[in-house]
Amino acid sequence: MRFRFRLDSLTSRIILLGSVILLIGALSRIVFLTDFLRDDITELTAKQLTTIANYVARDVNRDIVARQTLLAHVAEKLPLALLDHPERLREWLGEQHEINPLFSRGMVVIDPTGQVITDYPEAPGRAGTSTADRDYFQQALAGKATIGRPVIGRVANLPILPMSIPLLDTQGKLRGVLVGISALQSDNFLSPLYTTRIGQTGGLLLIAPQHKLFVGSTDPRMILAPTPPPGINKLHDLTMAGFRGHGVTINAKGVEEIAATASVPSADWIVVARLPTSEAHGAVSRLVQFILRNTVIILPLFILAMILIMRRMMRPLMETANRADRMTQGELPLEPLPVVRNDEVGHLTAAFNRVLSKLLESRAELSHMAHHDQLTGLPNRKLLADRMKLALARAHRNDGWVAVLFLDLDGFKPINDRHGHETGDLALREVANRLLAVIRREDTLARVGGDEFVVLLSDLDESAGETAERVADKCLAAFATPFNLPGGPCMLGTSIGIAIGDGNSDQDRLLIAADQAMYRAKEAGRGRYCLA
Repeated sequence: MRFRFRLDSLTSRIILLGSVILLIGALSRIVFLTDFLRDDITELTAKQLTTIANYVARDVNRDIVARQTLLAHVAEKLPLALLDHPERLREWLGEQHEINPLFSRGMVVIDPTGQVITDYPEAPGRAGTSTADRDYFQQALAGKATIGRPVIGRVANLPILPMSIPLLDTQGKLRGVLVGISALQSDNFLSPLYTTRIGQTGGLLLIAPQHKLFVGSTDPRMILAPTPPPGINKLHDLTMAGFRGHGVTINAKGVEEIAATASVPSADWIVVARLPTSEAHGAVSRLVQFILRNTVIILPLFILAMILIMRRMMRPLMETANRADRMTQGELPLEPLPVVRNDEVGHLTAAFNRVLSKLLESRAELSHMAHHDQLTGLPNRKLLADRMKLALARAHRNDGWVAVLFLDLDGFKPINDRHGHETGDLALREVANRLLAVIRREDTLARVGGDEFVVLLSDLDESAGETAERVADKCLAAFATPFNLPGGPCMLGTSIGIAIGDGNSDQDRLLIAADQAMYRAKEAGRGRYCLA
């Protein structure tokens, strides 16, 4: 088989199609694979950001819990008698601060009216000032230890986080409020949050949802800035509503970024780790260049390989197609084709053989369906006509007789109406089984209508009438037992018309005569038979 490039050649078309597919594949990889990699990189980056967010959130939570614990410990040990001696109280606070200096801006004691009694370290202008308007003082008055709203300190003039706890005497009466103040950017508190960068422009955010405030950020301009209003950043809106996880969003500056969130349970804050997608997807453009270079190298090699493969593959395929064509033209019998190789051509040949086998099976099945009732499996009117024709031919040849019994069910319609067609179908199947049990193997039971059956008795002698009556009696007796149906036991009957014929009888006239005799049986009271 010599290769010549012609557009009407299947080999040429396959090679051309393969080359086009290769080019389309390269373009598709550029389009779809890069999208996939972007998604994959996004997912991987999101998981890494989630890890970072969880790690930072644990650190922040640990720092806050440590300060809450220290504040509670100091409040428990604080001698309430020192509330009337500010200088001695300052010295006592200094001792506690030296032992554990977690509060970088010191501790402050406030009286129940909100006036600062004393502080340590002493800050000029702080003693005697009022904190009655501060949220942490108001909540402490209600008997709650609380974390206040991060603010720019009045005295420190820098971002601070106040934490307060009520000072109660033995009777539970409020004697004052102890406040611990930490600078947000102190070395032993949240300083890493402000200095840690992710990538070139990514970083961390610390959000206080209850205050709708950015507590901290890698971007100094966002420290203590209000969070964006709803509708600006969808992921931020979900986070403020309680979502914790990761996703891709457009931030308030219009920059697409990957963000992951984690909770700081002690303060009900949120840590956000974020990175612009433009940085995360920087390697994708390098992948595009790699794909283009490889396609230029692979395409000529692919065309050469296809020519060699097609020459080898098409020879047995053409031979198989020629044999199949000769079968369709009747030159060869319908029989399985030889499987030349265990490859795609061999699989195709085996598949053709299976299709051929199914075709032959379907032909037999269709032949059966054309001559049998689908519900009961009994011969239908067409097969009955064929068997009557054969039976009459034998009767003519042997001077014999035939008998036709036409049965119409009594009481079938109420079963259908009362219990439904499915129950009616079950009844018809049971009728067929009972009638088959009372006739000979060589006789024919056919269903010719909805509830109409015909029994053909062939190869009878001069006593055909007596034989037909005996069979009719057996058929009537078959209906004496109730039918056990899903709706309960039901009685069915039948009326039978009998017609006797010899080899010269016409099959249509015999059926008509039996049918008319059946109607006379119904008029005579049903559940009986009449002779034509």
